[in-house]
Amino acid sequence: MRNFLLAALCLVAGCHHAPLNKAALVDLANADALVWQGCYDCLLDARGMYERLAIGKARPLVVEQLFETNLLLALRERELALDSTASFARARANAAELPPAVEADRIVAFAEAFRPDNLGTPRRLIGAFLIAHQPLVQKIDEEIAWLGTTVLREPVRRYLALSLDCVYDKRRRPPQAAPRPNLQPLPPDAPPLVVYRASICAENVAPGLEKSREAEPRFVEAAFFQARPALARAQVDGGIKAKAYLVDAIARFPDSPSITYLSGQVLQLAGNCKAALPHYDKTIALQPLHEDAWLGRTMCLTFTKQFDAAIAAATHIIDARMDKMSDAYYWRAWIRREQKDLASARADIEQAKALETNINIATLAGMIEYDQNDLEPSEKDLRIGRRPLDGYRNCTAMWYLGLVTMKGERWKESGQQFADAMACYQEDVGEAEEMLKKLNETKDLDPDFRASQTANFEQIIKESSSQQYAAAFNAANHYARGGEIPKARVYLEIAAKDPALEKPVAILRALLKGSDPVMAQ
Repeated sequence: MRNFLLAALCLVAGCHHAPLNKAALVDLANADALVWQGCYDCLLDARGMYERLAIGKARPLVVEQLFETNLLLALRERELALDSTASFARARANAAELPPAVEADRIVAFAEAFRPDNLGTPRRLIGAFLIAHQPLVQKIDEEIAWLGTTVLREPVRRYLALSLDCVYDKRRRPPQAAPRPNLQPLPPDAPPLVVYRASICAENVAPGLEKSREAEPRFVEAAFFQARPALARAQVDGGIKAKAYLVDAIARFPDSPSITYLSGQVLQLAGNCKAALPHYDKTIALQPLHEDAWLGRTMCLTFTKQFDAAIAAATHIIDARMDKMSDAYYWRAWIRREQKDLASARADIEQAKALETNINIATLAGMIEYDQNDLEPSEKDLRIGRRPLDGYRNCTAMWYLGLVTMKGERWKESGQQFADAMACYQEDVGEAEEMLKKLNETKDLDPDFRASQTANFEQIIKESSSQQYAAAFNAANHYARGGEIPKARVYLEIAAKDPALEKPVAILRALLKGSDPVMAQ
């Protein structure tokens, strides 16, 4: 096939003449080297060099490289959720210049099935994309096998195969299919272009991406993929590593919704919602249907107490029927409860419950229903909030179940709920103290993150300690009302450790000794 193409090119250009002089041949070799280096800017520079060489009789000798480079640029743009329309259009124009035996249109169709990065692409658009490309996706293994027979240079073939194999890694594969490209070891001399592509699909991206960046310092898009796994530690180290990677990535690709969204997410997880908001806003400007950016914006506006703007953002998610509707209803209900608009809060949380059941929605529903003195549904929802699988540390649900059963004068049960809440808040205090200790022992933290986290843990310790002793007092009080005097005394002594409860503890203690005829309220 390759020999056929070269023969065809000789017929077009006339191989007895030299359409490329020595200087042009040097430029061609330099452009090829840039392609193998693989960075986005390398590919742009290579394309520019190929285009300058692809003039007159020399064009047939260069158009194949130009075709390959435009395909690689289009795939790189898809990897960053950038607009790849122009690059694919260039590739199709190049395809029209190649001999029919090359099947260039089929190669383009294969590349066009590569899904845009899901971090920067709304799920609604991804769903439509998958439907549109379903026929080809169903035969990816067949197409990957065919790709190996094409005239594309080997690194380009491998890049395309790795791309489609990785993005559809959960596909059903025919029994006779060849081993997946992403599971095959790379040759030792694989160029940075291929090392990068294999690395961004691998579970441990670091070694390959570091190698790619060392080989080509302009490979800043690799920094984005280095930042993604670093996100997991943002709540521990303030995102110091992720933010360092993203500085380079966002400076070069400010219009990548994947990079702008990840930047906002890192900052939010690090506790800096004020700084996260501009990144969410930029993501939305680039991708108006980006449900995760809208939700991040809603949450950060809520946390920064911009309640009217948060309600407007949540309402937009709901009106546009985005994928995060249940979360939008939840946060709108949360704000409206804060604003004492219980009727609207109840309506919103009912909508959230209709869409999804989780412990957060169930707990907030139970709280709102309790506020409205609607105890039966409140108890039902709070018990969902306390379900063993994921609600065993839901202190708030325990507290409110204590209040609900108290109103029903089910004293022994309410005593047990408050006893459980006490133990839960005690665990929260211990956990926060341990986290604060680790924070103080950790070096190389962002100073602002250290300060904000210290204040956060200290606040948790203060509030959870207060709730712990209040729950102990309520448990003692309610056990006493239910006739469980020994249990009441145990929890009363725990409550006595809080100086703020000195007076009610004294009253209940006197009652338990039989010296006060009035039960403490």
